Amino acid sequence: MKLERHVGGLSLARKVSYLTRRGWAEAEGEWTCAERALGPVPLKRAVHLQLTDDLCRALAPAGWTVVGYSPRGYAQLQDSKGTRACSLPAALRRQARREGRLVADFTYSLFLAVMLDAA
Repeated sequence: MKLERHVGGLSLARKVSYLTRRGWAEAEGEWTCAERALGPVPLKRAVHLQLTDDLCRALAPAGWTVVGYSPRGYAQLQDSKGTRACSLPAALRRQARREGRLVADFTYSLFLAVMLDAA
C-alpha cells in the first residue's frame, strides 16, 4: 500500500521539501539521511521510509509501538490493548475506527501534525 496516497499525494516539489525538512539530502539523484544507517536510496524509497517513521511516531501517543521492521522497511506495530501486531496501514485503520473517523482524514491529520511539529 502506498502510504503517500494516505497523505493526499505529494508532488515532486513537496516530496523534495518534505525530505529536506526531515534531514534528508540529495546527491546524484539518490537520497541519504544521517539518522539512518542506509546507503543512498531513490526518492520513492526515501519518501516511504520517512512517512513510515513519521506516521509510526504520530501513533505513539495512542499507545502504538513499533515491534519490528521487515527487510523492505515495513513497520509492524502493536497497541497497548495487546492485540496482535499489524502493519502500519492496518494500525491506521484500527485507530481511525476506534476514534470514529475516516481513515484518510485520520491519516492526513497525523501527517499534518507531524509536519507542523517539524516546522
